[in-house]
Amino acid sequence: MAALNVGALKKMLPKRYKHRGLIVQELFNVMSHYKCLMPVVENYVFNDGNTQHLMNLTGTVPVHFIGKQFNIPVCLWLLDSYPRIPPICFVKPSNEMMVVTGQYTDANGQIDLPYLQEWSYPQSDLLGLIQVLAVVFGEEPPVCIRPPPNSIPVPVWENWEAPESWGKTEVISSSDKETYFTLKGEDGLLIRSENESDC
Repeated sequence: MAALNVGALKKMLPKRYKHRGLIVQELFNVMSHYKCLMPVVENYVFNDGNTQHLMNLTGTVPVHFIGKQFNIPVCLWLLDSYPRIPPICFVKPSNEMMVVTGQYTDANGQIDLPYLQEWSYPQSDLLGLIQVLAVVFGEEPPVCIRPPPNSIPVPVWENWEAPESWGKTEVISSSDKETYFTLKGEDGLLIRSENESDC
C-alpha cells in the first residue's frame, strides 16, 4: 500500500469522529515511526452486537524478545470519541499463530494494559501506546506458533527404557488410570523398600 499523506488520511476517516484533525496527525505520526501499521476503516462489532464503521491501525509492532526481533500482529480500534477514551486493542494472530493468554492479553486476544486503564489525553496517545506494547510484549509475548494439527504430545516415559541393571521392569496401568512401575531384581522378586510410598 502506498504511503498515505495527511489529506488522504482525512478523507479516509469517517465523519463521525469528533477530533478529526488531531486523529489524522496522530495516525500520520505513528505511521512515520512504524511502517508496518496501516489505517483501515472496517465495521467493529461490540459485545452487544451493535456495529460501527471505525478506523483502526492494523499491522505489526516490532518486539525484541530473547535477543531477536519479532513482529507482533495487532489491531488498534479508535472509537469515535478518541482521544477522550483509549483505543480498543487486540492481538491479531495469523493462521500460523495462536494467542497466549497472560497478564495483559485474554483468550480473545484483547489487550488490557495499565497504560489503557489510566488513559488521559494528551499524556496518552497512540505512539506512546505502541511503544508500551513493544516493551510489554518483549517481556511477555502474546502469541506463539501454532503446533501442527496432528501433533500429539507423547509422554516421556513411553520412549524410556530401563537400564539392564534394573532387571525386568513392567509398566502397569491400573483402573484409576494411573501408571505404575514395578521393578524386579535379578532373582525375579519385586524390589521393595522399607520406606516405599504410593506417590
